[in-house]
Amino acid sequence: MTKKKKILWGSAGAVVVSVLAALLLGGGSEEEATTPTFTIAEGPLTIGITSSGSIQSKDKVTLKSELEGNNTVIWVVEEGVNVKEGDLLLEFDSAALVDKRNEQEITVATTEGNLIISEEKLEVTKGDCDANLLEREVDLTLAKMALEKYEKGDYPQTEREYDSDIAIADEEMKRAAEKLEWSQRLAKEGFLTRTELQADELALRQKEIKLEMAKTKMNVLTNYTVIQQRATHESAVRKATRALARTKFQNKSIIRQVETEIVQRTRERDRATNRLAELNFQISKSKIFAPTNGVILYASTVQIARRRFWMRPLAVGETAVQRQELIYIPLDTGMIVELMVPEASLNKLETDMPANVKVDAFPDKVFHGKLTKIGILPDGQSASLNPDLKMYKCELECDFSGVVIRPGMSCDIELVKHAYDNVLYCPMQCVTRIDGVPCVYVQEGKEWKPRPVETGLDNNRMIHIVKGVKKGDVVMMAPPVKESKEAEKKPAAERKSPMGKKNGGPHKDRPPKGNGKKGPQEH
Repeated sequence: MTKKKKILWGSAGAVVVSVLAALLLGGGSEEEATTPTFTIAEGPLTIGITSSGSIQSKDKVTLKSELEGNNTVIWVVEEGVNVKEGDLLLEFDSAALVDKRNEQEITVATTEGNLIISEEKLEVTKGDCDANLLEREVDLTLAKMALEKYEKGDYPQTEREYDSDIAIADEEMKRAAEKLEWSQRLAKEGFLTRTELQADELALRQKEIKLEMAKTKMNVLTNYTVIQQRATHESAVRKATRALARTKFQNKSIIRQVETEIVQRTRERDRATNRLAELNFQISKSKIFAPTNGVILYASTVQIARRRFWMRPLAVGETAVQRQELIYIPLDTGMIVELMVPEASLNKLETDMPANVKVDAFPDKVFHGKLTKIGILPDGQSASLNPDLKMYKCELECDFSGVVIRPGMSCDIELVKHAYDNVLYCPMQCVTRIDGVPCVYVQEGKEWKPRPVETGLDNNRMIHIVKGVKKGDVVMMAPPVKESKEAEKKPAAERKSPMGKKNGGPHKDRPPKGNGKKGPQEH
């Protein structure tokens, strides 16, 4: 039997003996016979923290579900089986995923066809745009050539022709005038008839009219025709220039629309392709294979062993969500002990403090270890079950040599703060505080009198008494609560007894109702 058990059994035995002695001894009053007592004991006392825990692998490979949503298990390897790397461990139902993949393959083919059509449409559109642009460029070139042709060809040529016509008409008019002059001289001499003279006069008049017509044509050419033709050709050039610019913008807009369509089709194709790849990945993850050699351990088994009773065991027909832990494969790197410590006991913990571990599977052996990790934050799952109870997860290393330890085994842990060989101690409930001073009620004859004591540490059951009592003193296990100072100032006749009565009979008086203030009993 371990030292801890000896102390516990000794303390419990002393309490039982004290209570039985108080009950069986005659001659005392009824109140003395029912008052539980404890005899101050002297002996070994261990100050520490006791808790239950479970044994886990120090390092393990965790296999999780990588499938989206809830998925049904259709096959799983038996727990505790030794597997080799590459062995099939678990398989999910992937029929729905296969159907989705088949539909997605059709979608991928459709989006690829739409993309090819859009790319070919872009080439056709570019050809049409180039043809339209070339046509507009030709129109502009022709308009410029027509303007240049008129300014440098047609107009100068017409102007020269009109100048020639004016010059010829002027020369002919001069000749006709000279001929008429000679004809007039001859007519005076009687060599020409009047008819011939009139014919020469008519010829001169015709030449003058012809000259005037030639000048008029020149005037129309320089003042009207040239301006009209130049404006017409320049307008044609401006129209062709604007048509060319408009065609360029239209080409850019049309090409941009088709390119945007191509980008959209490309994204649709990529999205469909990525979704197909994701479905293929999901289907590939519907089967979980062993990444290393080892023993199979269900994650649900470990979590249930940690008092997470809401977990459902892993089995065929059960469902698993994405990222849910399914299987553990412990590695040969040692074992650790996990335990939960309440918040009130954290001040007693320190790293590397010794610990005694007793495994339920080996009740006759005590293993020794040390605390290696103290939780920084409360355990969230424990808080969700009981928000008023904050538990901190701790870990300790322990030497389990000589036995076969499996992950998930339950054990009892004792973290040793101090181990005294021979000290005085009593149950914690024997100590009460009077005016801030720890005291115990010691039996002196037939009376119980409070006695100040100096206390040390406790182990949540027994407390170390440094001084103030001696071995064999009988102390009350349920000391009375000291009355408040206001109650002490009241007359003895007005104070109630522990049974709710005054020191002379039933309480009948009531507080006065004068000013509405509460009396002392009502506070």
